Amino acid sequence: MKTSAAIILFTISSHFWSFTQSYGDSRKQWKLLNNGSETERIEAAKKLSLYYQSESIDSLRMVGETLFFYGIDNHYQPAIEFGKITLAEFYVMNGRINDGIVMAKATLPRLQERGDMALLTNVCKIISSGYRKLDDGNSSMLWAKKAITYNRSNTESRDKTEGMISLAEAYLLQNKEKQAIETYKDYISRASKSKNYRGLSTAYARLGDIYRISEKFSLAEKFFKVSYQMAQKTNLTSPKAHALNNLAIVYFEKGDTTNARLHFQKALELRESVNDVKSISESLYNMGDYHFYIEQYQKALSWYQKSADLAKKDGLLKEEKDGFLAMARVYKELQQFDEATGYMEKALAISNELKLRQNADDEDLTNLQHEIWRTDFEEQKTAEIKKESSFWVYMLLILAGALGITVVLLVFKLKKSGE
Repeated sequence: MKTSAAIILFTISSHFWSFTQSYGDSRKQWKLLNNGSETERIEAAKKLSLYYQSESIDSLRMVGETLFFYGIDNHYQPAIEFGKITLAEFYVMNGRINDGIVMAKATLPRLQERGDMALLTNVCKIISSGYRKLDDGNSSMLWAKKAITYNRSNTESRDKTEGMISLAEAYLLQNKEKQAIETYKDYISRASKSKNYRGLSTAYARLGDIYRISEKFSLAEKFFKVSYQMAQKTNLTSPKAHALNNLAIVYFEKGDTTNARLHFQKALELRESVNDVKSISESLYNMGDYHFYIEQYQKALSWYQKSADLAKKDGLLKEEKDGFLAMARVYKELQQFDEATGYMEKALAISNELKLRQNADDEDLTNLQHEIWRTDFEEQKTAEIKKESSFWVYMLLILAGALGITVVLLVFKLKKSGE
């Protein structure tokens, strides 16, 4: 089954906790991002970035690009800077992890120079999450602790929770489950006071997943239920659907197939209500898994086919391939090997198409990265020219001063000689 515990490990900030998104409000923020004043564009980008971390990764890239190129065209450094940070986050989430880490680190000197503790905290969390994805527990821990240290001096933070989720995940990567659980519980204690429901939903979901993996299903169910309660207060679709999906999985693993199907169905209906196609395909696939594991193979095939058909209609190659692989598994179980082979061949063909698409995407992202590097290089050269110019102006002032003093002394000496 496709698990989907919501892991929001990047820039959850107290400044935006009260921001609840609807389609109308999303359109309003996009309007400000494209047509607002300089500061309105950055604030809109921050709000959209926070929203799209869980709702749409591709849209996160669009936010970053829009703001970055606005900053380039208008020579507005804050827009260039936050655009880079948003794109660094996208690169990490999209699998270009090392590129994202390098991009994020490049923003640190300017942030440190002006003492922007809020953005320093967020950038360190992005870097920590990148190293977590690379399975580098030590580096992930280091940057999570840096995020927490910067956040202590962040006057915008109400409850000083930023960085704690990154730290908990770093503990898990180091197989320190006890410390991870303690960190999550400390986070929950603090976030409850400020009513950070989105962060709370994430923390409870992660605790539930820790206990699910340890096969402590009663505890997992308890925390997934609370995760759903917190998600309901966010007015965001993805956290609610994730929580329902997590509950369905734990019910299934407990052997409660009735409740498992009910919650899979609820998650599906919620995703359908907002036309979240990728997540709908996931839910359809999970319904197929549900029927497969209770040996209702024809129903399983039907759900897998629905998942693959929807994915094909929306150009979701990976999800379409997953559907075909699942159908091949069912036919193999039914000992219908010709059909199983047919679907395996279809999956293989999509794998080849995925590679071609990935190569095209990689080229596009590389071009974008080169544009960012060019901007960094030009910025560095401009700073060097200014520094060099300042040096020569300073030297000329010294020489002019020295010359002036020499002239005064000569005049004084000549007057004295004339006397």
